[in-house]
Amino acid sequence: MVPGLLAVSLPLQAQDIYKMEMFSGEDLNGTARFVGMGGAMSGLGADISTMGTNPAGMGLYRRSDVALTGSVGVQPNAREFFDINKARASFDQLGFVYSAPMGGDGLKFVNFGFNYHKRRNMKNFIGADNVSTGGLSQSWQMMDLSYVNTGWLDLSKDDDREYTTPLTLLGYDTQMLEMQTDADGKVTGYLPVDADHYNYKRVQWGGIQQYDFNLSMNWKDRIYAGLTFGVHNVNVHSYTDYSEMIINPADNSLHEYYTTNEEALTGTGYDLKLGVIIRPVEESPLRLGFAVHTPTFYNLTSSQYLYMKSPFSHVDNGGNDIPYTEAGLDPGENEYNLRTPWRFNFSMATTVGNYLALNAEYEYSNYSSAQVRYPSYDSYYYYTGGEKDRALSDEAKRFMNGVSTVRLGAELRVAKGAYVRAGYNYVSAPFKKDAYLNLFTASPSYYYSNNTDYVNLGAINRATLGFGLRGKHFYADMAYQYQIQKGDLYTFHLGDDADRNRLSAKTVDLNRHNVMLTLGYKF
Repeated sequence: MVPGLLAVSLPLQAQDIYKMEMFSGEDLNGTARFVGMGGAMSGLGADISTMGTNPAGMGLYRRSDVALTGSVGVQPNAREFFDINKARASFDQLGFVYSAPMGGDGLKFVNFGFNYHKRRNMKNFIGADNVSTGGLSQSWQMMDLSYVNTGWLDLSKDDDREYTTPLTLLGYDTQMLEMQTDADGKVTGYLPVDADHYNYKRVQWGGIQQYDFNLSMNWKDRIYAGLTFGVHNVNVHSYTDYSEMIINPADNSLHEYYTTNEEALTGTGYDLKLGVIIRPVEESPLRLGFAVHTPTFYNLTSSQYLYMKSPFSHVDNGGNDIPYTEAGLDPGENEYNLRTPWRFNFSMATTVGNYLALNAEYEYSNYSSAQVRYPSYDSYYYYTGGEKDRALSDEAKRFMNGVSTVRLGAELRVAKGAYVRAGYNYVSAPFKKDAYLNLFTASPSYYYSNNTDYVNLGAINRATLGFGLRGKHFYADMAYQYQIQKGDLYTFHLGDDADRNRLSAKTVDLNRHNVMLTLGYKF
């Protein structure tokens, strides 16, 4: 139908509930001591990483501190694909705290701190080979997206092409959809292809880096308070490779349909965290902590490139028979704002003598309250605020959960200057089981969606171990983290509210191991 390689320019591309989750969640990352205790240090404090969970924890410092952390992560089921392999080194943390004694009976210390840490390390691989589609094909969803409230679109006309997704346009251009018309030439529908099985590979790299600036205080060794201002840097990239073996109805032979999607997502964000830790009883080491994190306000820019090739032949402008048809699409850049949910942290900690420290905490964040907004301007092109994507907010309320995080940690002194640590960290599932990437809403972004794949992530269970050596000034900590998580992969969606995911899910294993080392100096 369309000879040669096509280049199409469109103004936007899709945001969705799956990107909302990416920015609302975070990894267990920071100093090796913090990770070795499962991230459960919000009540104990006196660790640089606590400025990111409860800023008041920095108020427990009585000496200044500098720390640097690196790690090696392994995803057992990953492959070497697009320069991503199983083992990946990472620079995870660099921070300091300056502790200033006040010398008074009331205000004892005022502390200032800074910490860089990798909030989310996006290096990962998801793959699935030779998965049966049960006869279904991604082209079936393209067909569904060719119908709007007024009827079937005529994808040969520019005026109609703006009402569907870029993926659907390329499906038509590469002859994955065959137009059906009546005697008057009116479009009566589209005939898609059938598929036997698919192959899927997606790699991501980059991440979200967080820079925290902290101010904290110690009042009579009974009340600790702090605030942290955070600045986030976003630099996330992904590459998706998807193919189907489609069925030739004439002889049931199989032929490959192929598509790739590259995406870059960059931007910045900021948030504020406030926290307090109190010792209710002067004679007791029991500490109770509370912290609130404002939403993170992100300003993001995304860009994508979509490529598609089908096995259907066409005749080019020179009259030559070409045994395949291919097309490409570059939508350009799109700017939008994303607001993550509020977050609330409750912690309880105590010590036993000078040899055992214990911490337990609970954190809650309602992911369904995340929002996306698009910049709006007046007639002189001055920014006047953001237009809320209400359709996408409705999708978040339908399919995203309130997420609970439980952290438990213990540290035991086994000899002078030597410590062992253990922790457990649980994060509940962010998506409802029947969630899907709904491309049939009134969200303006979905009209420009380049992908149909999505993964409904399950709960995370993390087990951690740690060991530390501490001298008068220098210290070294090591930690091991094992993360267990699974997800349900869908490469496209077919169905309705009664039968939301007709394509069978492919369970993917997202387990990974991390080994971390922190070197520090106290003075």
